[in-house]
Amino acid sequence: MPAMTYARSRLYLGASAVGTLSVLAALGVAFDLPSAVPSTALGAGTELAWLALLVAAHAALMAPFDLFGGFLLPREYGRSRESLGRFARRWLRGASVYASMLALSGFALMLASRTFGAGGSVVVFVAIAALLLYAKPRVAELVGAGRIVVPRGASLANDLGGRTRVLMTDAPHVTGGAYGLPGRTAWVVPAHWLRDGERVGLALQLVRRAWLTSTGARDRGVLLALAWTSVPLVAHLVAVGPIVGLADVVRVALWGTLWSFVGVLVLPTPSRWAVYRADAAALEAGFERDALRASLERLEADQDDELERSRGVETIFHPVPAARHRLAAVAGRRDPGPSVLAAWHAARVALYLSVAGCGLLGRAVHCNVGRPEAWVFLPSD
Repeated sequence: MPAMTYARSRLYLGASAVGTLSVLAALGVAFDLPSAVPSTALGAGTELAWLALLVAAHAALMAPFDLFGGFLLPREYGRSRESLGRFARRWLRGASVYASMLALSGFALMLASRTFGAGGSVVVFVAIAALLLYAKPRVAELVGAGRIVVPRGASLANDLGGRTRVLMTDAPHVTGGAYGLPGRTAWVVPAHWLRDGERVGLALQLVRRAWLTSTGARDRGVLLALAWTSVPLVAHLVAVGPIVGLADVVRVALWGTLWSFVGVLVLPTPSRWAVYRADAAALEAGFERDALRASLERLEADQDDELERSRGVETIFHPVPAARHRLAAVAGRRDPGPSVLAAWHAARVALYLSVAGCGLLGRAVHCNVGRPEAWVFLPSD
């Protein structure tokens, strides 16, 4: 029997984390856990204390998975020499900031419903999501991804626009990504790509990202993610009513967690379509297929080093197709999906935006469990 690969170890770990949280959320709904939480106004200080307790419980539940995903597995497979103390400090910072965002989102939704009714909570939800998109580089810095700075020279600005930023990190699995509201897409590029641009195929990757911006594929991903993430909140407003107490916040969090689980299964498909189309755009721009192959293989080595996987595993778990499947698509041996429905990164943007609705799966999937540096800019293609 072949040895367990790093990629498959991370996949099983992420599936275990997502499964644990989803099962607990389902049990919480089935046994009406919200009824055990105060449902009337208690005063701002008491309610914040309750929310702090709830998000701390979530962080404690995630801690063993984070230990394996961020410390034990990378060391076991020779991908990290980080000490336990340094990892613990990074994790504590990231978990504290992430928990604070969850608690503040819940508190804001509750106050908005009390003050302005159901419409107020919808407005606040959209405002929080917009802030998460607009301030994504700052949020990433707070969580502990590293400093994000203005690039030197004009090359990146010419290729991707003047709002492009550089994430100062050496973590090879960090790929940066997009930020900003729809219609105002900007990009963050990891510093190690700039230092080793020829190896990772930086020029080709910049063309892909420029295509994702110009065609609206990134905007479609954001809009799909936002619409998906809003469903539990809207369902609560329709079925139960405004979010006026802690019990309502807990209920929305449980529903949001279960809905995120459905999204983990459904949203990767339009995300993969956008990846295939961006790859094709790079070839249409003049890059050779060998250059695409080299870039994909080297970047995959920086990620989980899994160039090929079964169709079933990819369909369920992976919004970024395997390198072999991407090469087959540009060669015409695999259906790239409809271009008009390609929604880039929708699956992982939805996980990030789930914070606005108090969803609990945003840092539990295989690509970012235990990796605070990837809780905001989840790894992309």
